[in-house]
Amino acid sequence: MKKPTGSDGEGFGTAEEYLNSAKSMRNMGEFDIALNVCDKGIAKFPNNSNIHILKAQILITKFKKVQKPDILKLALGSLEKAIRLNPRSYLAKILASQILLKGRAYKRAKAILMDVLKGLPDDEKAKALLAEAEKYIPKPKDEKPKAPSEKAAAQATAAKDDVIVVAENITEAEAEVKTEGGQWVLDEKLVIDTSEDSADEEARMEVFSDKLTMFGRLDGMQGIFIIDSAGQPYKVINKKGLDENAIPSLVFNLFKASVFGTSRTNFGSFQRGILVAPFATIIIVNVFYATLALVVDNDANLQTIEARIQRYLEEVAG
Repeated sequence: MKKPTGSDGEGFGTAEEYLNSAKSMRNMGEFDIALNVCDKGIAKFPNNSNIHILKAQILITKFKKVQKPDILKLALGSLEKAIRLNPRSYLAKILASQILLKGRAYKRAKAILMDVLKGLPDDEKAKALLAEAEKYIPKPKDEKPKAPSEKAAAQATAAKDDVIVVAENITEAEAEVKTEGGQWVLDEKLVIDTSEDSADEEARMEVFSDKLTMFGRLDGMQGIFIIDSAGQPYKVINKKGLDENAIPSLVFNLFKASVFGTSRTNFGSFQRGILVAPFATIIIVNVFYATLALVVDNDANLQTIEARIQRYLEEVAG
């Protein structure tokens, strides 16, 4: 990843610059500097959920090095903020559920994972984590056998708004987390997967990003997003003040649901999709290990855009 100038976060003008700098510092093992960059980014862009998520990822990575449970508490706090800002954030919920499992807060973890599975019932990661949580939750003696965990999402009901339920399950987790002398007693066997891009994935994402200039001058273009395999925006070109929390999560969830749907029917593979919204048309493109989202005016020339997409795919495959 290209490292922006001013690695301490001073003088940056966009959230993406803070994210890139913090990732660079993390990859160099400079966790405290990376966290400081995140804090500066949050101070400037308090409503950007992606910086809160990255801060949590860095804290989790730091925890793996120093093994201090309080660091996981801080990570959980960052994820709660991210979920409140972006209720549909897949990565924030998956990370939060793993921390809760690590702290043996199995009921809280289950509630969050059931929320994920309501939107993505075929998600293998969420199903595996849910099954892990259910192993440790005792069932009342008079309880009738329930359907397998993969069907739990369909049975989930909530009296309150989903995001409030999820956030409260994080906030109130300490009531369930096992403690000893004021410290969390962690499950030593469970390893939290932070879903960080590998060096090869970073290189691929750079190639995908560098080629985006070919879309820049298209009439009616509102914004361009490259979204990684964990649902996080890697590159954003935002021309019209688009919501950089909601759109990547919307695109990622639609893409995953479409991939699951086509694989289940054995009709082929998902390569393109179009969502027509009141404010714009969103074109979703499968770009190998990432997702490309083009947000264009509803009256934009889709034939011209499709020709440019084909050229883009040929060049990045290159």
